[in-house]
Amino acid sequence: MARRLKATLLISTCFGYVPLAQAQTASTENAAPAAEEIVVVGSQIKNSVVAGQLPVSVITSDDISTIAATSGADLLAALPANGTVNFNGTDTVSNGVHAARGDVASANLRSIGSGNTLVLLNGRRLVQHPGYQTEDSVPVSTVNMNALPVNGIDRVEVLHDGASAIYGSDAVAGVINTVLDGKFEGVRVTGEIGFAENTDKMKYSGDFEGGWSFNEDRTHVSLLLSYYQSSKVWAHELEIPGASDRRPFVEGTPFEGDTAFDNRSSSAPWGQFTAATPIAGLTSSGGVFHIQPNDVAGCRGALSGGICIDDGSLDRDLRFDINRSRTMSPSVKRGNSFLFLNHDFGNVQFYSELGYYRARTEEYRGESSILSSAQFNISKDAYWNPLGALGNPNRVGGFAIPAEGVDLTLTNYRVVDAGLRHIQVDNESFRLLGGFKGNFGNWDWDTAGLYSEATTKDVTFDRVSNSLFSQALNRTDTSAYNPFNGGDLANPNWGDGTPNAQSTIDSFLVDVGRFGKTTLALADFKVSNGGLFTLPAGDVGIALGAEWRRQSYMEDYDDRLDGTINYTDAVTGAFVNASDIMGSSVAADSRGSRNVWSAFSELAVPLVSRDMGVPLVRKLDLQLAGRFEHYSDVGSVFRPKFALSWYPVDKFQIRGSYAEGFRAPNLEQLNTAVTTRVSTVIDYYRCQASVNKGDLAGLGACVGNDRVEERRLGNRDLKPETDISYSFGAVFTPTRNLTFTVDYWHIKQRNLVGIFGAENISALDYVYRSQGGTGLPGVLRADPTADDIAFYQGSGLAPLGEIIQVDDIFTNLDSRTSAGVDLGLYYQPPETPIGKFNIKLNASYLDKAYQGLSDQAKLIQSTLGDAVPLEAIGDLLERDGRPKWQASGTITWKSGGWGAGLFGRYVGKYYDTGIVQDQTGEYWKVKDNFTMNLYAQYSFLDGPIEGTRVRVGVRNLLDTDPPLADATYGYDARLHSSEGRFFYWSVQTRF
Repeated sequence: MARRLKATLLISTCFGYVPLAQAQTASTENAAPAAEEIVVVGSQIKNSVVAGQLPVSVITSDDISTIAATSGADLLAALPANGTVNFNGTDTVSNGVHAARGDVASANLRSIGSGNTLVLLNGRRLVQHPGYQTEDSVPVSTVNMNALPVNGIDRVEVLHDGASAIYGSDAVAGVINTVLDGKFEGVRVTGEIGFAENTDKMKYSGDFEGGWSFNEDRTHVSLLLSYYQSSKVWAHELEIPGASDRRPFVEGTPFEGDTAFDNRSSSAPWGQFTAATPIAGLTSSGGVFHIQPNDVAGCRGALSGGICIDDGSLDRDLRFDINRSRTMSPSVKRGNSFLFLNHDFGNVQFYSELGYYRARTEEYRGESSILSSAQFNISKDAYWNPLGALGNPNRVGGFAIPAEGVDLTLTNYRVVDAGLRHIQVDNESFRLLGGFKGNFGNWDWDTAGLYSEATTKDVTFDRVSNSLFSQALNRTDTSAYNPFNGGDLANPNWGDGTPNAQSTIDSFLVDVGRFGKTTLALADFKVSNGGLFTLPAGDVGIALGAEWRRQSYMEDYDDRLDGTINYTDAVTGAFVNASDIMGSSVAADSRGSRNVWSAFSELAVPLVSRDMGVPLVRKLDLQLAGRFEHYSDVGSVFRPKFALSWYPVDKFQIRGSYAEGFRAPNLEQLNTAVTTRVSTVIDYYRCQASVNKGDLAGLGACVGNDRVEERRLGNRDLKPETDISYSFGAVFTPTRNLTFTVDYWHIKQRNLVGIFGAENISALDYVYRSQGGTGLPGVLRADPTADDIAFYQGSGLAPLGEIIQVDDIFTNLDSRTSAGVDLGLYYQPPETPIGKFNIKLNASYLDKAYQGLSDQAKLIQSTLGDAVPLEAIGDLLERDGRPKWQASGTITWKSGGWGAGLFGRYVGKYYDTGIVQDQTGEYWKVKDNFTMNLYAQYSFLDGPIEGTRVRVGVRNLLDTDPPLADATYGYDARLHSSEGRFFYWSVQTRF
């Protein structure tokens, strides 16, 4: 602690000799300069009153300071209406190299999914991030919110309303528009440094903002530069994230001893094998055996070095503590730059944007382990085979092993001595936009062209090649790889005390990469007229526009991952698996593109004005909008929108809207031929056998098999998702400085793109078998072994082999209904003797989240009832990251040069359906959580360092731990943070 404090003070002092600053932009929430034509999100009509009819919230630069945001992800977390940040760069272990890893964050308004929020920058679309993430078993793509510069933001506008009629696809839950300050004058520079109290994490950032005018103020140039760096955090630095077995943390609760909290891996350096010929007294009747320390009960055959052979599968006490070998959050180096060039020709203005973003993250994952579909044959002639031929120095004595030896299959193993996997991800994007705007008569026009491109280069160093590993296993001299020497006797759950020679390990290590690229080209033309004609209540405004855009993506996997170089067996020479990388399923290269042509229109119609003297109608305004879009791959769609604003009295507004929206299937869902993932799947047929024998209380007590390959198949016949949304609410302004808002919203989505889900398919397979059928053709099982036959004895069920593969196809599924209430309080008290205060409080209540059941899901539910929780189906409220309540608020204070800010965030409770109490069937409750940030600052108003500001702050002031959940690191990284109390200093100045 002392060392870090001294280092921080030293660096902060060094920064003090450099002019440093940060923007202090005034709030634009309530007003804008009269001379500037403003377009607020939700309407394309300049200076339209429509914006007041819609539920729009604004995050100003002052709010960003109070939130203490260092990334787009931090800004999203401050929005109560935003759900889980599923692309978060932290908890991406499950999908491995196939996941969107690195410096990435996603928007998820209304908790209806990452792809349902449209993200704009200065009013126009952003390119999608390369790669995708799986949500509810569906691949979704997103804009990378971390690619947006936090420095230089004038405001973030959030439209909490469906807006497909205005903006097109993806605006189902709403729109987030980030407006950068392109008119700044002068120079500001900022430096910040900080450290976490509970880990070794440190953060550094530096920002530059400059603006200059030329040509008699007709030309303006703005430049934004920012750099951010944070160090990595190992999971073992914290108690709960560092423990894969979390049963000690639930002692004293109804879940005490529940093995679902034991996330240690059955893949360990204590290898598990199957002999081609069972050996009496040494292996099981099916030939199964494993390696273990001598002091573990069950030893049957002695090996050297204090280890032995035991029959059957690995004991739970020997499972591998995988979180000791992982980073919990990666190190990040991020740079953003943005250049604005604007020129006023008189009646025509030229404007342009040039943005560039680059980030590198580095993290470490645990050692490689094998898949059930990519096991390894070990020849009887292999040097280290303990069941080898006579004359083999490693042959086990005292058993009736055939003289010629016995071939083995390595069925489960973690190559611990090969070391950790080092992952390096480079994300890069640029944005080039140029346009003209002007007016003719009462008409304003605006046209622009945009091209943006994003790339991801994901490289993992020191992966294991299956083919090369197979060769190393089967060498006939001491250079062969030895999987029979076990792990660390002193610490059997982690490490390897008897590593193989480094030269042997190096012979099968390879580097593996994945390259992704997305592009967006866009051209549009818009006109608007705030006074098309005049009605008794006022001027009718109109906006018309047309847009063309082209989107493309490509995924280029390493030759050892995409099926170019396959895993071939060193003994037989036969094909084993399309992927040659241990622990990773095959992923085919894919690419796709689409062209979209669209046109929209919008009307702002005043129906009643204050001057008309209509009782109980001081003001009544109507918005009408419609948009047509034609997709080159999925057809055409038209969607309308209506919004109404009614003031019965001056201080009270009632507003409502009805909108129809849509979302086109993403390019991955349409164009990916097949994607293979390793999924956690419960074999309910096998579980039922355990129930029948009395070994399990019920199907709800089943645990999953984490080695099942799920093949997800693309579908070019997908149709766009459609939705109908409506909202109504009220705004009460009893005084000029106090405002209350309340809005109810409701979204009904249809034709949702998805897959049924591997776990649901497993349950359906069991239902069909329980009704006398043969199961599903998309569920591939291994042939039953002798051990399987023995397991099913006495259960009344015919023996089956384990599930090794599940096929699922993307399709348009049923509907989803979501509803809730947004609340807001905004108060600027009169100035007091001690200064000015500003208070903002926002809350979001999720009232309904229900995923419709297909006929297949209904069959499962009617047959198995609540004993089998359906995956992402049925009532989703307060389940798996969907709390009912979220809230946040800021309080800021200014007095002379002094200032301070307090930010609080509340996330309500919800239930983790992955943990089920055996007797009651209850889910594990993820507790609610409250965190606070605080800062204090002083700005020098005169003297030699006039314009300089010094700030000290604390994030997570209360040092609140995230609530326990059954997740990779023991908490839900999509909603919570494990970063403890974090201290930071910043210095800024302005020239």
